[in-house]
Amino acid sequence: MTAPGPAVDALSARFVAALGRRGAMAEVMALASLGGPPRLTPTPPDLPVLSHLDDAVARVGDEIDGQLREAVALVAGRAAWTRTAGYAADEALFAGYAHAMLRGPDPDRPDPDDDVALGLVLLGPDVHYRAHHHPAEEYYLPLGGIRWDHGDGWVDEPAGELVHHEPWQPHAMRTGDRPVLLAYLWFGEVGTPSAFVADDG
Repeated sequence: MTAPGPAVDALSARFVAALGRRGAMAEVMALASLGGPPRLTPTPPDLPVLSHLDDAVARVGDEIDGQLREAVALVAGRAAWTRTAGYAADEALFAGYAHAMLRGPDPDRPDPDDDVALGLVLLGPDVHYRAHHHPAEEYYLPLGGIRWDHGDGWVDEPAGELVHHEPWQPHAMRTGDRPVLLAYLWFGEVGTPSAFVADDG
């Protein structure tokens, strides 16, 4: 696999399979409509967490399979990584995380009909991504094992198993001694960023 478009298609196909097993056919159809070239950059930004990207990509091969690792490696190194401005007050998280939309609405040309986004999240080692929420419905495909609180206590979520959050459902994550990549899908109000839950300091 040498082209980024097919690599993103391969990641989408993993979501399609996982959503299909759950009977989420409306989401499958919405994802199928999300085409076009991926949003990549020849010069990724200089963010501290990107020093852990190679190790996070290696986990994809270790914990899922080499084919998906190859696809993720191809796009992750050229993704337009950024951070949510509202998280800047949490210095540890801000240094230890980034996200990148691979397909979805163009921020420079907002369209109210754009309601699907596919992307990646990178979390460094020993990061607490504290409770946050957003109006978009969310599916995550962890590309490495990670601890998660979906609002009712911490649980271990294995690599490759679909995770679902309803709109505005608070959730939090913790990494261990290695970084992790997660693929995400947002449906609905994808233009509104996530925000910390007010009472979670």
